[in-house]
Amino acid sequence: MSVNTSIGLIAVSKQDGKSNPASEPSFQHGLTGGQVFKLDRTVENANVSCGVRSGTDSYVDSIGTGVDFETYGYSDVVPLYYYGALGNIVSSEADGKPGLHRHVATMGDSLPYLTFWGRIGNEFTRTDSCKIDQLEMEFEGNKPLSFGVTAVGMGAALGLDSIPGASDPSCFDGYFVPTGGTFKIDTASSAPVEAPVLKGSLALANSCETSQLAGQITPGAVDEGKLKCSGSVTVKPDDLTPYKQMVTGSASGRTPTGTMVYGSFEWTFRHSRNPDHTLSISSGRVPFTCDFPEVNPDGGAAELEFSFDDIGVDTRDGSPVTVVVVNATESY
Repeated sequence: MSVNTSIGLIAVSKQDGKSNPASEPSFQHGLTGGQVFKLDRTVENANVSCGVRSGTDSYVDSIGTGVDFETYGYSDVVPLYYYGALGNIVSSEADGKPGLHRHVATMGDSLPYLTFWGRIGNEFTRTDSCKIDQLEMEFEGNKPLSFGVTAVGMGAALGLDSIPGASDPSCFDGYFVPTGGTFKIDTASSAPVEAPVLKGSLALANSCETSQLAGQITPGAVDEGKLKCSGSVTVKPDDLTPYKQMVTGSASGRTPTGTMVYGSFEWTFRHSRNPDHTLSISSGRVPFTCDFPEVNPDGGAAELEFSFDDIGVDTRDGSPVTVVVVNATESY
């Protein structure tokens, strides 16, 4: 029987340290594409001259493991992924909302290790001791938020009987959408205001690298590097004030300034099934760039894409971005 690629699932749990893979997942959810199991196997030739014109032997030099998948923004697991990409999360009861909890993810010094289980058709896999190398989020119009997760791991197992545990996947419980949300931006201050936003994106990249120890085929550790936050937000403004603010530092400015002007954004998304579940992403020190709009003989309203790359911090305990999720999960 063939492998049915429409039957896909990912499951994940935080590990208790690098060398302790989780026994069963905390969350399971659906996918919109990608690989639930990724194995990079490097084969080398044992290059030796032995009286003939061909080689005599090959060997496996290294095996890298991981996952690389796309999904929607399911409210129970989204905080774990942002915790995994940023490194710090604080959970508390949501004020005035019995049964709901507020989770604030910010930049930490190190990233947690995760265990992933995957399913494609009737094949089941597990990838151990993973760190999130990249987490991407995109939104446009009223489409469900799309997420891309790339993680690098240390161990792998194929041919499992099933994904352990009895929890139901959260595909049936709805997901975060732009509908009913609020979208704010300011190109010259840390106090964003509501704006006619069309779409946006945010990518968190950790530059993870694996350490290949002598005598081991799979990595001995996954080490994160510098956190790089990049993305864009596209608006359809009434005039070119946002552009002038970015370039001159003032809405009434006339001369481009050589001083860096920092802006801000705040995006809040609602849940498709439960309006009390929310996702908010914000940053107050964004180095926006944008091209001046082009003339179009066919007409139409100008759209400005404000992009940003490598958001920084201005305090020792600051965070390039802050992610706040309200859901029914107690802690991570």
